[in-house]
Amino acid sequence: MSDLKVSVVVPARNAAAWLGECLESIGRQHPHEMIVIDGCSTDDTANIARSFGAIVISDEGRGLPAARMLGARSASSDVVALIDADVVLPPGTLGRLLDEFESGGYDGLQFGLASEADGPGYWGAALAWHHNHSRVRTWFGVCATLMRRDVLLSVGFDDDFRSGEDVELRIRMEQAGYRLGVSSSTVVRHRFADTFDYARDQWLQDGAGMARTIRKHPSRASWLVVLPLLASVRGVGLSLVQAPRFLPYWMGFFLYNYRAMFGEILRPANQTLSVGGNAAWLAAARVAPMLTGFLFWALAALVLPQAQIGLGSAVVSAALLTVQLGMLGVGPATLTLLPAETDGGRRLIATSLLTVGTFSLVVAGVLAGITHSLGSGVGEAWNDPLVTVIFLATALFAASAYQLDHVGVAQQRADRTLVRSIVQSLVQLAFLAAAFAVGIRELWVIVGAVGAGALVSVVVGLHQLSRAKVSPDWRHGLRPRPALKLLKPGLPNHALMLADRAPGYLLPLIVAATVGPAATAAWYIVWMMASAVFFVPQSAGLTLQTALAGTRSRPGLVASALRASLLLTLAAGLILMLAGPLLLRFLGPQYASAWILLPVLVPALLLSCVTQVYYGLCRAQGRLFESTVVAVLAAILVVAPAAAVAQQYGLTGVSLLWSVAQATVALIAILRLITLTRMKAPAVPGEVPAAARHQPTRIEKS
Repeated sequence: MSDLKVSVVVPARNAAAWLGECLESIGRQHPHEMIVIDGCSTDDTANIARSFGAIVISDEGRGLPAARMLGARSASSDVVALIDADVVLPPGTLGRLLDEFESGGYDGLQFGLASEADGPGYWGAALAWHHNHSRVRTWFGVCATLMRRDVLLSVGFDDDFRSGEDVELRIRMEQAGYRLGVSSSTVVRHRFADTFDYARDQWLQDGAGMARTIRKHPSRASWLVVLPLLASVRGVGLSLVQAPRFLPYWMGFFLYNYRAMFGEILRPANQTLSVGGNAAWLAAARVAPMLTGFLFWALAALVLPQAQIGLGSAVVSAALLTVQLGMLGVGPATLTLLPAETDGGRRLIATSLLTVGTFSLVVAGVLAGITHSLGSGVGEAWNDPLVTVIFLATALFAASAYQLDHVGVAQQRADRTLVRSIVQSLVQLAFLAAAFAVGIRELWVIVGAVGAGALVSVVVGLHQLSRAKVSPDWRHGLRPRPALKLLKPGLPNHALMLADRAPGYLLPLIVAATVGPAATAAWYIVWMMASAVFFVPQSAGLTLQTALAGTRSRPGLVASALRASLLLTLAAGLILMLAGPLLLRFLGPQYASAWILLPVLVPALLLSCVTQVYYGLCRAQGRLFESTVVAVLAAILVVAPAAAVAQQYGLTGVSLLWSVAQATVALIAILRLITLTRMKAPAVPGEVPAAARHQPTRIEKS
């Protein structure tokens, strides 16, 4: 082994099934030496390595990054090839890559990867199809890569990373000015095991690795928080066109990536995230379930008539509006009061769930009665008793699920909230698909799917509380005094929340009643897309409030939050502008023309960045009355003329109306932000402290 001046390092742990073919392909290239770093394997890995003449060194269980560094330190060549055991090198490829490496002056150059399944089953084929069609395959990595030994030793892997170490290494090497690349002409085989367990392990490692990278490099890597979402959207689109059988794969990819990502990021860290990084996390936590939400409405739009979609969207909006009306500020009050409870919050949890459930059920009944008396629009849905009953149940379950979100955050276990949100959205999609599969095409299916998802979320939430040994104490929960204890700090913030969010739920109802359910269907799909982006500025405002009320308050925090909000919203808005028309065209010609609404809504979303930061500052400074007045003004500007505008100018007019209202309120917010940031927040005598009045959820759903 002396033809090529390359030391090949192969980290391997329990890789007996693959290692022989890997080492045989390397040996035929005649490198200077082969070094196998054994990760305390319990199979025949070490003996197979020795049989091919490799030097075998144990990493003593320190993990993959440490194994690669141990191999590099043991190498005697100036160039090191890092080759994973699942890679096979075709004849002559190592020499060709070395020539490209030297002639191009690279410090690191990866082989091109042609992925393949190691078996005839589903999961290996899905993994290979994903990687062969992914943009990530053009990113520099280290599974089959040449590197200069001195560069690798000087930069080094971060031993704290158990996965994702290649992405983190690339960030530091690019910052240091090293030349990196991926060969487009020299390609090797990259194998994937053909089991679900292997696929799940890949997803979990990817999610955890991205989380560690974001935590370490928030300014450079915060955008990775939306990578699984973007990859899932792109993958679903490609699968629908090229390989529909891989659609289930993307559900697993999405779920397990975010499960690992948020499980990792929500663990205690040595330092807090920046305001921008924190806003990105909160926005991602709220946007993540929107993928299945879009798939839900896309599936419904492909199967049901447009008029039925419009009426279904109006009923769902009515249920969500009911939740917001029925909360009465109980959620924010829970965040403040629960940590001080001596019984772990068992009585308070029961009281909060019963209070929210009762009021939401009452509001749902009143709303159904009022809209039924009006007749048109959503009122038509109540002619079917089954839809009415399911609507009431959905309002009850959705309100309870929303309150359990607040309970999870108050317990400092927001990871549970994320899990329930994703499970809820997946159940909704599965319920709808199952109903369509057996031939049910009724309106109640849409509402029932939303209710089923909320019910499962509640069941999972109660199970989580039981495992944590803080099951609700139902026997002592329904008493007037504990309920009043929750309502007292909650109600002051409730008016601001309603004024800010109610228009988003009222507009679909108004449009349905004015222009008819069929027209509402296209508008609601676009409105849902815009709502997903609106979560970003809303999250920045909540993050700012948390920072100002806590120990991270510092000069320039408002400007930092506004800058982060604008950048993140701009990025999300551009993605919406590019992807939105394609998605609408996929749903059919009756939806495709609605793309014209996107250029109207996206600029208004950017303006809302200023408004939401202003609301966050007002909450932190105890200026609830002022901010509520501004929010009410925005609501009046949108809701009051909405019916007349919809009738006269259609969907474009309604979108322009909302944009004009956002611009007006943003102008007020700019003027007030300039004033408020130049003065100290005054103490308001006799007012409930801001921290007691509102603590925003880290993960909150509209």
